[in-house]
Amino acid sequence: MSHPQLQDALEQLMVRAPSALFKRARRLYLDKYPLDGRDCSSALRLFVAEEQVEESVEPDPERAPQGKIAVVTIRPTRLALVHWHQNEAASEQMCSDYLQNTWGLDPSCFEALNDPWFRNGGHQQQAPAPDGLIWTRRSAFTAENDASELNQQTLGAQ
Repeated sequence: MSHPQLQDALEQLMVRAPSALFKRARRLYLDKYPLDGRDCSSALRLFVAEEQVEESVEPDPERAPQGKIAVVTIRPTRLALVHWHQNEAASEQMCSDYLQNTWGLDPSCFEALNDPWFRNGGHQQQAPAPDGLIWTRRSAFTAENDASELNQQTLGAQ
């Protein structure tokens, strides 16, 4: 990953973000909190505008044969640069300095959008997220426990 500060910021954001199962709550969270952190007071802020969520289950070699590992992989696909609570874009120099010095991103990839950021949050520009920006969460579980819980719920509903 050629953007370590961006990867670190993504990991910090994902730890607090609602699960991908709760799509609306997650989207609201990602629209509200920038990669810069919850206490950011900067005029420019970077947000995850779009993401790709992949879920899979793989065997857990330490808990065979019933053990499984649920894997959730999040890949931001678009980033939004927002001039916070301003209707106009920040100067080209300001955007360039912020993107290059803070995140190591190429400012020429960002294109202005006509619509303001979430709830009139400010002028936005978007760009594809860099390749390799990824967050993965692994959780162990046993298929046997899930099956017995499901059976108990089914029997209780009858």
